[in-house]
Amino acid sequence: MKVTYLCPHCRGAINAENNIILSAKTSTNKVGLILLHEEIGNYTSALSSSLTVEKGEVVDLFCPICHKSLNIPKKDALAKYIRIDNGIKESYIIISRKYGEKITFKVDENKQVESYGEKLKRFIDPEWFL
Repeated sequence: MKVTYLCPHCRGAINAENNIILSAKTSTNKVGLILLHEEIGNYTSALSSSLTVEKGEVVDLFCPICHKSLNIPKKDALAKYIRIDNGIKESYIIISRKYGEKITFKVDENKQVESYGEKLKRFIDPEWFL
């Protein structure tokens, strides 16, 4: 299956070589890139040498192409981008911005939610992603 990940703003492709590439900024203004494995539920990641992040630290995430924020405003430290399967089926991927927190949601056009990760209990309200 061919998967493409897109910025929800510029719709530029943000994945290459099995990684989703995001720009990041910490609360102490450290900046760099975060590479996330593109397989949903695989929480392997890598940081560029200019970026150090402590486990549990919340980072701001940006598109590496247009530099617009991927953060979901007024939500619980979440960010989102688009996933397209086989060039056809589009869905939103919602991830935690807390470094090391293993939470991922896939929300399709019918608002059907698939959840992945370990700490899903804090997202009891099904309307949290709206």
